[in-house]
Amino acid sequence: MTSQAAELDALKLALKMETDGYHFFKDASARTKNPLAKETLESFARWELEHIEYIKKMHKALETSGTWLSTENLSQKQGDALSAIKTIFKEKHEKLAETVRVNVTDLDAFRLARDIEDKATVFYRERADKATDKAAKKFYQFMIGLEREHYQILDNSYRYFENPEQWNIEDEGWMFDGG
Repeated sequence: MTSQAAELDALKLALKMETDGYHFFKDASARTKNPLAKETLESFARWELEHIEYIKKMHKALETSGTWLSTENLSQKQGDALSAIKTIFKEKHEKLAETVRVNVTDLDAFRLARDIEDKATVFYRERADKATDKAAKKFYQFMIGLEREHYQILDNSYRYFENPEQWNIEDEGWMFDGG
């Protein structure tokens, strides 16, 4: 198998992985009762669609011209997801007393979502390590950055939904003086 054929196969696998992630996030957002959790999971579904488009563009370019596209042309940048989620949390924070507490099933969704993002990071890291083409390596590193950011957001969200009071203490950096 040629290097290009191996990369095309890897992109097909990445496409399946991102598509599965999209379906997971859509399903999880439909099942959750907490409005903040629902909006967070819906955002992840939209981001998975962006990843799917990136991979499709890369696959098409590699298949037709034998070259990788520059990651500069991809719309989502690192930090965009974090910024969007911070906005969602800020907007919903005032209404927290009105929101439904997250149940175990919702927490399980966030736990599974973290696993999805972690596995995607591992996959892209393995591909980056194997890549001989600089543009391929750069694409995989771009995807690693997005997946890491998504994992951090999901982990932070999980900790928030698990124990909002503790999360606020940690987020605010409160210190208790024993004296």
